[in-house]
Amino acid sequence: MRTPYQGAEDGYRGYGTMSGQAVQEALVTAYHGGLQVLAHCNGDAAAEQFLQAVAAVEREFPDFRGLRPVMIHAQLLGLDQMEAVKRTGVLPSFFVAHVYRWGEVHIRNFGLARAQHISPARAALEQGIPFTFHQDTPVLPPDMLGTVWCAVNRLMESGAVLGADQRIPVEDALRAVTVHAAYQYFEEARRGSLRPGKAADLVLLDADPLAVGPDALRRVRVLETVKAGETIYRA
Repeated sequence: MRTPYQGAEDGYRGYGTMSGQAVQEALVTAYHGGLQVLAHCNGDAAAEQFLQAVAAVEREFPDFRGLRPVMIHAQLLGLDQMEAVKRTGVLPSFFVAHVYRWGEVHIRNFGLARAQHISPARAALEQGIPFTFHQDTPVLPPDMLGTVWCAVNRLMESGAVLGADQRIPVEDALRAVTVHAAYQYFEEARRGSLRPGKAADLVLLDADPLAVGPDALRRVRVLETVKAGETIYRA
């Protein structure tokens, strides 16, 4: 973390696992191998370290951004860091279900002001930054509709809202787990949206997520899953 945990008398901020130089060297190795980088960054200091390393590598190898580096979790990515995210072309993948499952824990650990901006999807949306969502399974089951509900409502288990200003519209939340998810993995020409010539990978739902109310999103159920044109699941 860039600032200490709430009430940490010793100034504890967590700890990193790699030096800045080691991160940069890893990025250069990935660049020469044509490998996409997915970096686990939970705290805002870790996010800053990654962003600085990416920026340094891009100055030397401008086409590095074409490898679409991903920041996994980006949990406490600061609103002031969004400009650097956009400039470097880093894609945040938010574990937005943290708001519901561990929102109260974040408030205790970091204070309300910082906790309100965990998984800042709205800030990314306003900057035109493509982002995705994930559940970090097996931490949570892979429930994308539940995650869409979290991003749209930002309710904690207590029922209180955490960071109302970071709520996003349903359509943008759905785009994060379809169009942007395909883009994150260089699959946008084959999947992520329904177009002639793309893979017939889709789900049939029992209700239209764009028509039901925001709170009803987590009650939408998958009726059928189609993979490459073949039904592989039916409720």
